[in-house]
Amino acid sequence: MDITGYQAATDEMVLKDCQFIKTKDDTALLVVYQGNLYLGGCNNCYKRWFITFNSAECSGPLPIDAVLWIPNTGENNHRPGFIEGYCNNIHKGKIRVGINIGNCAGYGNSNGYTGWNSVSRLIIEEVPRSQ
Repeated sequence: MDITGYQAATDEMVLKDCQFIKTKDDTALLVVYQGNLYLGGCNNCYKRWFITFNSAECSGPLPIDAVLWIPNTGENNHRPGFIEGYCNNIHKGKIRVGINIGNCAGYGNSNGYTGWNSVSRLIIEEVPRSQ
C-alpha cells in the first residue's frame, strides 16, 4: 500500500487503512510499516505513529507503535521508519488495518509527515500465535 506524502495537520488521524481478511480466530496478525517518518520545524516536540485494527489499538499483547521526539535543537530532517508487531486477540473475518499518527500528551500539535519522497509499505500477514 502506498502512503506517500501524508501529513498530519490534526491531533490524530488515520493516514491510510486497508481491509484484510483473517481466516482463523486462533492466529495473530503481524503488521510491518516501512517508510519515511518526519518530525521537525519545532523544538521539544513529539509525534507517535501507531497501528489500528478496526479503529482500535492492539490490546494483546501490546500496542504496535513508534515515536519520534525532537529536542530543543530545531532539527528538521526525514528518517527511515520501521514499525513492527504482533496482535493476538483479533477475530476472524474482515479487519480494517490502519497506520495512524497522533500527538503525545503534553507536547502539543507538531508537524509530522509520513512517506516523503519514498515508497511506504504496510505489510499484513496472518501467522501462528507466539508461544
